[in-house]
Amino acid sequence: MTVRISGATGGPECPATTPNPWGALSACLVAVFMQMLDLTIVHTAVPAVARDLRAGGSAQLLIVTGYGLAFACTLLTAARVGDLLGRRAVFLVAMTGFAGASLWCGLATGAVELVSARGVAGVAAAAASAQVIAIITGAFTDRGRTVAFGVYGAVAGLAGMAGPLVGGALVDADALGMGWRTIFLINVPLGGVAVLLGYRYVGVRGGRRIRAVEGDARAHTGGPVPAGIADRLDVRGALLSAVGLGLLVYPLTSGSEMGWPPGMFALLALSVPVLAIFVRDQRRRAASGAESLVRPQVFADRSFAVGTVLTAVFFGMFTALLFTVSVTVQTGLGWSASHTGLLMLPFAVGAIAGALSSPLLVSRWGPRALTLGVTVFAVALGALAETVHTRGSALEIGVLAWPVFAAGAGMGWFAAPLPSLMLAGVADRLAGSASGLVPTVQQVGSCLGAAVLGMVFFDRVAAQSYTAAITTVLWIMSGISAGLAVLTFALPRSRS
Repeated sequence: MTVRISGATGGPECPATTPNPWGALSACLVAVFMQMLDLTIVHTAVPAVARDLRAGGSAQLLIVTGYGLAFACTLLTAARVGDLLGRRAVFLVAMTGFAGASLWCGLATGAVELVSARGVAGVAAAAASAQVIAIITGAFTDRGRTVAFGVYGAVAGLAGMAGPLVGGALVDADALGMGWRTIFLINVPLGGVAVLLGYRYVGVRGGRRIRAVEGDARAHTGGPVPAGIADRLDVRGALLSAVGLGLLVYPLTSGSEMGWPPGMFALLALSVPVLAIFVRDQRRRAASGAESLVRPQVFADRSFAVGTVLTAVFFGMFTALLFTVSVTVQTGLGWSASHTGLLMLPFAVGAIAGALSSPLLVSRWGPRALTLGVTVFAVALGALAETVHTRGSALEIGVLAWPVFAAGAGMGWFAAPLPSLMLAGVADRLAGSASGLVPTVQQVGSCLGAAVLGMVFFDRVAAQSYTAAITTVLWIMSGISAGLAVLTFALPRSRS
């Protein structure tokens, strides 16, 4: 397939891939590693931050949740901005902004300032993240795309798991007497690397492709494309999505810490009509031929629609798994952060091995590779639950290593190829909308899973013990994973 690149000076047709797709992938990997790390790295540093900045309970909560809240609420809008202004330009500006916001976090002198800086970092991270899936999709074709998403999934999963451990190590190291500030300052050189790689390798289809996108829109709507950026951005949709997602995500991320006051349930309830209005508005705009923030047509593709459910549920379980296991072994069993890291090391190794080998499985079995992966994940969680139930508080890393490794491998086989299979049938003109929807679904699913399974976990802790609680949660997740294995059969078998 070719697209006509029509910049200010015109130009010849270009292939829909970059000359060095692995260079573009490298830029995306550095970006996603930073973004996922920042979601969790701050957790272990909060006590030190609170002491240094005299942050109260509400400020501490916002320091932890503000980044994720801003991240989730701006992903859809950021994807549309990438459609309009070019993915390369938005990616470079976003990563520069992320590095700058991280520097601001590291130099903050007060709690309010740090909360503000974390919010800016979340918006910048969303702007970059919303471009990544589209950049990878455009840079690779066929088998290479599946391999690229495998590597992407491994890096994203590893970063999410490593956050609390890296945060604890950096705070303890106290490099140059900077203490907790190093967890933010480390993003400055990493951001510079991402910008340099992005400038060098991303963008053959980027900033100059806007006229090709307009042509796709004309072909789809049968009419002219609105000339104004504001009209094409769908400001009303952007506001509705941000408010609706904020009303949904904020209670899910903060409700447990605040003891679930009635106001949190009120916000959750209010999110339903706001998001319903957003969905109706998007359908109305699409039906009238106007530009919309989300293209409803993307859900007409069965792979994408089913993949959305798989993504939300699985990432909800994954986030809850990391959280409940960490609380169990550190708070319940008194393990150190380094000891916990050794427990999760087999999971990380398994996830990387599974992600990197997933393209071979997909090339042979297509979407049924996902069935294998989530089935292995379900069996491994069941084995972990039985081991914890049998051993109780006398748990040892050696006994848990193999089921933990198997759970990681199952995750790699399932989560790594899922984005590629979801997007296999999505038309180029819908790629921008899809690229914002996938991480949005991941983030909302993560918040929902952590909130629901977290409540189950702490209810069991109060009634019995930490080991009884984690056993219950592991069995629940094993059952949910088995349900996802059945759901994978709804994916079209021919997609690869």
